[in-house]
Amino acid sequence: MAKQRPPRVASTKLPLADITVFPFFKAALAHRFAGAAIGLSYLLIMLYVGLRYHVVGDYHVETDFFQAYVPTAKDILNGVWTIEDFRGPAYPAVLALFGLLLKDFFTSGIVVSSVMAAGTLFFTFELLRKLFRADIAFIVVLLTAVNKTFVQYAYTAGTDMTFNCFAAATAYFLLSDEQRSWRNITLTALAAALAYLTRYNGIFVIVAVPLIIVLFNIYKIEMKQRLIIAGAFVGLFFLFIAPWGIHSLNEKGSFFFNRNYLNIAYEMFAKGRIGWDQYWNVESVKYSSLGQVIMADPGLFVSTVTTNLVEHFISDMELLIGWGVGICFIAGLVGMWKNRPTARQGAFYAFGLMMFLVLLLVFYGERFSLYLVPVYAVIAVGSLTWDRWRGIPFYNGTVIALALIVWTFVTSYDYNKTNIDSGPKEIKVIADWFNANVKDTDPAKIVVCRKPHIAFYIDKTMKYFPYVTGFDALERETKKLNASYFFYGIYEANMRPEFQSLLDPGRAPAWLEPITYTVNPPSVLYRVKY
Repeated sequence: MAKQRPPRVASTKLPLADITVFPFFKAALAHRFAGAAIGLSYLLIMLYVGLRYHVVGDYHVETDFFQAYVPTAKDILNGVWTIEDFRGPAYPAVLALFGLLLKDFFTSGIVVSSVMAAGTLFFTFELLRKLFRADIAFIVVLLTAVNKTFVQYAYTAGTDMTFNCFAAATAYFLLSDEQRSWRNITLTALAAALAYLTRYNGIFVIVAVPLIIVLFNIYKIEMKQRLIIAGAFVGLFFLFIAPWGIHSLNEKGSFFFNRNYLNIAYEMFAKGRIGWDQYWNVESVKYSSLGQVIMADPGLFVSTVTTNLVEHFISDMELLIGWGVGICFIAGLVGMWKNRPTARQGAFYAFGLMMFLVLLLVFYGERFSLYLVPVYAVIAVGSLTWDRWRGIPFYNGTVIALALIVWTFVTSYDYNKTNIDSGPKEIKVIADWFNANVKDTDPAKIVVCRKPHIAFYIDKTMKYFPYVTGFDALERETKKLNASYFFYGIYEANMRPEFQSLLDPGRAPAWLEPITYTVNPPSVLYRVKY
């Protein structure tokens, strides 16, 4: 009798568990208010840090804050919409609103940056949770939140975090829903318009968003419908920026008025060749349009952009995110040939790529690349979840992810504990004495200085330190400005070294009368005598 074979039993192979990078608090991270809780927590932390330790504005980004944004915000509160050469009205308008509520513009600037940082983390977490997984989104948000540049601009008064928040909101409304939603398209256009009106390099969205809609088919619809939606976005974008564009057209003769081509000219013709003051006071007047800048030397334009492609990327790896995260990012980038992103994930990467490309036109600054921090981070963290790691004994993606966070936090802490209090405290000392003793409350009076901080703290109108040689010319140009006060400190001594004797009030020329001064570091506030 033949031996019977046992019948086959159908079996299903059990799926392997995902390699997680944060296996804790799964229910909390899945909660609909998780993003809001993360944003609110960060807001409270950064408000405490910024308002307690960031007492005096620094000589870097906050120069623009005191010189341009505060005066423009004051104009807005007086019903005047001033057209600034390099940026739109969105940030000064937000600053004016907060200034109206808080009664102090510097405090308002810190609060605005902290609020916008919290908003950025909210939009980032909520979007990445939908595009990837909650654990990946949480680790990316933690890496972003403790990043040294992100922390710095969460307490620095300036446009950087406001632009970052509007850019993150643009990506969120564009990509968060798998289904086409006219509400989301409208909100995408509104957020994109606000990003552009905050910083004009936000114009990249007018190319990025339609290309993503058409090429990535993020809503899984026919080409005709994609073209309609892309066209609707463009129309809504122009509708939202039209009031400002028309105002610019009436006042300046151009719907898209700005002079950012001068920054491109600096990158091409001046960086590393001539001084900053010489370029802006002498050389910059040679250029009047972007076309003129490019056609002045098309070959140099192409070579500058090409060189920046490499240099900006290396700088992002080294200065923006650090090589620890950077190596994981590069690994994740290489691994995409096998781990192909979905259409919406690819669209998220493409949005970041186009942001990176538009920045190649100008000089490098980590703050310009703030939006790219979570883009780099999500690719880096994604590389920790690959199936190929299963064969490696003792591999643990969570440990590596947390190690990257700790390393990033330590780097950030070391940097920001010094930077947050790096402002010129001597100016605050002089201003406090002046306000208590001189009691000149006329904001229309002019103070000549190289940096605007003293003008802000004594509530006067700044006029730029004349670009001249010799005391006779300095006196002549200062009095042409009808200046009441004249400030000379360490920064002025570095940029105008021929007048360094002004650091000693006893050696001042007859037309300058010392009012008050500091010794370490040296700085002097003078009254101009006529």
